[in-house]
Amino acid sequence: MAIITNSCFTEEMSNRVHAKHPHASLTDARLQTRASSLLVTHVNKVELDDDLVSIHQYVLTDLAHAVMLTRTGIFDAHHGQKMVKTLLSLRAGDTASMLASKPEVGTLGLQIENYLERELGPRGRDIQRARSRIDQKATNWRLINRASLTEVIQGLVALGSQILETAEHYAGALMPGYTHLQHSQPTTIDHYLNAHYWAVSRNLSRLFEAYDRLNLSPLGGAAYSGTSWPIDRTATAHYLGFDRPVYNARDAGFAALDMGAELAGVLAATLSGISRLASDVNYWSSSEVGLVRIHSSLCGTSSMMPQKRNPMVLERIRGLAGSAVGWSASQLGVIHTATSTDVDQSYIHNLLPSQCFETAGAISLLREVIATVEFDLSAMQKSSGQHWSTASAVADPLVASHGMIFRHAHESVAHLVASHERAGVCSSDLRADLITDPALKEYSHSQIQEILDPKSFVASRISSVCYGGRYK
Repeated sequence: MAIITNSCFTEEMSNRVHAKHPHASLTDARLQTRASSLLVTHVNKVELDDDLVSIHQYVLTDLAHAVMLTRTGIFDAHHGQKMVKTLLSLRAGDTASMLASKPEVGTLGLQIENYLERELGPRGRDIQRARSRIDQKATNWRLINRASLTEVIQGLVALGSQILETAEHYAGALMPGYTHLQHSQPTTIDHYLNAHYWAVSRNLSRLFEAYDRLNLSPLGGAAYSGTSWPIDRTATAHYLGFDRPVYNARDAGFAALDMGAELAGVLAATLSGISRLASDVNYWSSSEVGLVRIHSSLCGTSSMMPQKRNPMVLERIRGLAGSAVGWSASQLGVIHTATSTDVDQSYIHNLLPSQCFETAGAISLLREVIATVEFDLSAMQKSSGQHWSTASAVADPLVASHGMIFRHAHESVAHLVASHERAGVCSSDLRADLITDPALKEYSHSQIQEILDPKSFVASRISSVCYGGRYK
């Protein structure tokens, strides 16, 4: 049976009731004993310190809840107005010092409740009517991680834009392509960067999808089975900027812990994607390769070796990407038994803001690298035609003009490369005596050189999947 509200329940009546039930800590009434100092130190204080990061989200949730309780008549107008005004004052002030947090009081929600009681009297504790810490904490978690995830998304959008801008700046500039760290086929800088743009785009899609699942309101789910108070969950969802409420009351609380594992996994995938670009640029900047130069402002140096220019930001990105592999795994390890408690949330939700912060930082670092990196265009063009990287272009005419099976053409060109390598001859110095295949002998020296030229190679790529790779 739903509870019928009575807005005539006055503050005086509340004080009379409170006289019979003086203030006690949340646990006193049921447990009849003080909390262990060990519990306060190693549980309450740890959780409180984690909660304080999201203090503004806690106050926002309380504001939305208080406004809804007032508009639905669950709070009388006078009491609701005082509650909202006090919460607004708390939000506008130095919330951390105003709360004077005491671990023995409990989690941050209880600290705020304690503050409201000091400011408003006994009815300040009525803020918890029609909700539980379970849906309250779940709501706060979604609010803070929504903001954190937004920073990652904004950073990734900026990185994608920067990649396209740099690609446009270097459009048509030749560079070597690599597989297994060996020359594979020549390409262009814009084609290479465009490939990484699509990796960024895919991770953006994953982040947007995760955001949509995150941006739902648990508030009003209460402890497990909802509440008998006539609350308006759609209203509180709207006040807090959520798309809608989480429909199932149990799912609103601890049954949705998989959200943390999903977000951590998406962050790891994002870092893995940008780490591949960072690793390539890091390799190209090495002394032996020397194809790019990282801006000095993004480098470190040595305490002993004065000549060093260390690409520290790239190493940071790569290291973080490796560490992030374990983020989702650790959360999955927690939630596989989390079926009846919200305590497990501390090992899931509280980790994500810092993980988002680190991810957003790595993205911003890479964006700055791509914005300021100097490509050695002369060295890249020279390298793009070395090590027989265009050899596959010789096999294609043998198939097209002579009807040769591709595998046979492939083998013929492989013999051509091997014979010249044994003789110590590079592709730019072809020798007629080393060309043994009759079909290849039909081509003049200049024709083969034209086929092997990296500019001609890139220009001959006509398939649509090579968008951005045509030499200009």
